[in-house]
Amino acid sequence: MATILILSLSVILLISYVFHLKVQIRSIGKQLENILEGKTEKKIDISLLDRDIEYLAGNINRNINFQKQLRIEVLRDEQKLKDSIANISHDLRTPLTSIMGYLQLLEKSELSEKQREKINILKKKSETLQNLVTSFFEITVIENNNIHINLEKVNLNNFLSDALLQNIVSFKEAGIEPIFDLPNTTIFIEADKMVLQRIVQNLISNILKYGSSYVKISLTGKENVELSFANKVKDPEKIDVNLLFEKFYIADRSRSSGSTGLGLSIVKLLAEKINAKAYAEIEEDILTLKIVF
Repeated sequence: MATILILSLSVILLISYVFHLKVQIRSIGKQLENILEGKTEKKIDISLLDRDIEYLAGNINRNINFQKQLRIEVLRDEQKLKDSIANISHDLRTPLTSIMGYLQLLEKSELSEKQREKINILKKKSETLQNLVTSFFEITVIENNNIHINLEKVNLNNFLSDALLQNIVSFKEAGIEPIFDLPNTTIFIEADKMVLQRIVQNLISNILKYGSSYVKISLTGKENVELSFANKVKDPEKIDVNLLFEKFYIADRSRSSGSTGLGLSIVKLLAEKINAKAYAEIEEDILTLKIVF
């Protein structure tokens, strides 16, 4: 009888011990879940009954501290890199402006055909470098949140019409026919006019570089306001729409035409600044770039 009683008490104590272990493990799991989801930065409570679980919790805490420190160092190094790029870009802009100014003066002087040809090559290379430097500077300014956003009510129909009319000559020179599909009803959005102008201009520049035949510019305002630029592209199989708005992505580097690979990434960053999203989709040989407000 005494033996049965002792066994019964042992089983009860064992069940109680296992139950408390499960409670503690569940608690550790919940705390880890909160940490991973960013709901808390507290360490895991290590005031536990079992020494082995307490040791495990201590190791998890040390790993959390290590990961946290690693993230801080990565962010610090990333910020240093951004600041360095911004400073270098800023320092290069002045001498580049001077170089381009001297090249323009040389163009006006008496030159042989061969000299003029070399000046044109230098001018194009200087313009490419200037675009790269400007894009680097601009993207670091945006990423560092050093851009002032002034949201106001914008008549998107009129804004888009004005922006496109300013580029009619460029479309003609590139052999691209612009087709407008604007609604009869006026569509208003909340946006920063300067930011919106940069977004639209970058999208147009992208079409002028890589498009062919025509571009269809559409504006709709059903559930969300959607601005889209659809155009025919060469070698659509070389385009990865998932990477199109990433920095330095160029679909075909053999025909990059002096592209920096930053134009569309700037579009994406600026769109986010005015609470919009940039998307891309491709069907057969038609690439569509969308801004959804």
